[in-house]
Amino acid sequence: MMDRNPFGRAAVLTVLVAALAPAPSRAEVKIGVVDMQRALNECNAGKKGKDEVRKKFERAQNELKRQREDLDRLRESYDKKALVLKEEERRNLEKDLEAKSLDFKRKYEDYQRDLKRTDAELTSGIVEQLYGIVGSYAKERGFTVVLETSSGALVYANPDVDITDEVIKRHNNR
Repeated sequence: MMDRNPFGRAAVLTVLVAALAPAPSRAEVKIGVVDMQRALNECNAGKKGKDEVRKKFERAQNELKRQREDLDRLRESYDKKALVLKEEERRNLEKDLEAKSLDFKRKYEDYQRDLKRTDAELTSGIVEQLYGIVGSYAKERGFTVVLETSSGALVYANPDVDITDEVIKRHNNR
């Protein structure tokens, strides 16, 4: 199996080696893990943001579906009439059909970009807040290191060191 993120694994290994290295004045090493993706998806603000994106997606999908159906009807009509139309009328219908097809494609791409931008705008602030909560929780509880689990760099962590539920709870209480 190929390593999906060799730099992430190397970073985790480096942090662990540094944290666990013997030092005469080193206190107890306390390591925690957090699944930031789960925290984002399960905190109230994250759910609300994802719901807004989903509703926007559904509206866009419905509009594109209607436009696609109109385009299909126009194409079907063209296919039925093409053989009996005069050359100029046929070319005009072809141009109209091509213009509407290009408009549909542009609208589809615009909706995709808009949905990605909306998702990023809604989640970036929440992610910043979650990182702040992780930092303050880690300091408060004396963690030496908190590793992020959803990046794929962490192979195993004892569930007892997972602080994700507490991060979600604290974010919801804000």
